[in-house]
Amino acid sequence: MEQVSFQEPAQPDRVGTFTIARALPNRAVNAVGPFLLLDHLPRREIAAGALPEPDGSFAHPHAGIVTFTYVMEGAMTHFDSLGNHSTVTAGGVQWMNAGNGIIHDEMLATPLRRDGGVLHSFQFWINLPAPNKIAPAQYMPVSSSELPVAMLAGGRGEVKVLLGGYDGQSSPIPTYAREFIWHVRVEPLATVDIALHAGLPVAGYLPMQGGMVGDVRIDAHTLIGLDAGGETLEITNPTVEPLDLLLFGGEAITDPIAMRGPFVMNSDGELAQAFRAYRGGKFGQITYPADHAAHKS
Repeated sequence: MEQVSFQEPAQPDRVGTFTIARALPNRAVNAVGPFLLLDHLPRREIAAGALPEPDGSFAHPHAGIVTFTYVMEGAMTHFDSLGNHSTVTAGGVQWMNAGNGIIHDEMLATPLRRDGGVLHSFQFWINLPAPNKIAPAQYMPVSSSELPVAMLAGGRGEVKVLLGGYDGQSSPIPTYAREFIWHVRVEPLATVDIALHAGLPVAGYLPMQGGMVGDVRIDAHTLIGLDAGGETLEITNPTVEPLDLLLFGGEAITDPIAMRGPFVMNSDGELAQAFRAYRGGKFGQITYPADHAAHKS
């Protein structure tokens, strides 16, 4: 049985106009397998018209990583310098392999800004192997209906496969280091066993409420690490509401890491090259639709 090796509360930070909870990196670890960052935007009520129309000022570059956004509630719209434009709604994800450079802009979907509603989301940064850092960028939005769900024994819970695979079911999104992200939901007053990939670093995050992981009580907004070598994880929901838990992990990428701002490369020289390429316009620019308020990149 897998055991908790550490637990660290997420720390508040600012991203644009939002206060987020930064779960990774933390005081215990800088990474979990290939995962370098986990930001949680806690569930927030958005008042109608409270947020200004986007003007493109949030558009920013990335290189050398995958950004992976999971929209638990609400809707997010994406634009990038490859010409991609999509809106991901509740339960869906957007995967962006930044490769050798891309500019993107993530914002609340227009209906949510206009009419108000709830937003609740997560963003992971996932390191790329060296050959993929110099490959062209890619983008893939995936709706909730395209992500498989594995039911747990006795109907006591489910595993939604956001990335990687579980129990023979796989997300359609590419992976590079056996990475996975699972949204586990446990029914009220239930206990479930989750089968893990033996030998892979694994972490978990409870976004809404606390629960029991093995025999350890874990509070909400806490990242936990799990000892390597275990094959199952026991999760108990002691409350009368469903319990949500994000589990993620994968193989550590052993290439050297040079990280500055939104770029993660393998050396300081490669970082400098990426910044030169971005400043020289080689990442392209975002072209917004004529009827969209945003107009800059």
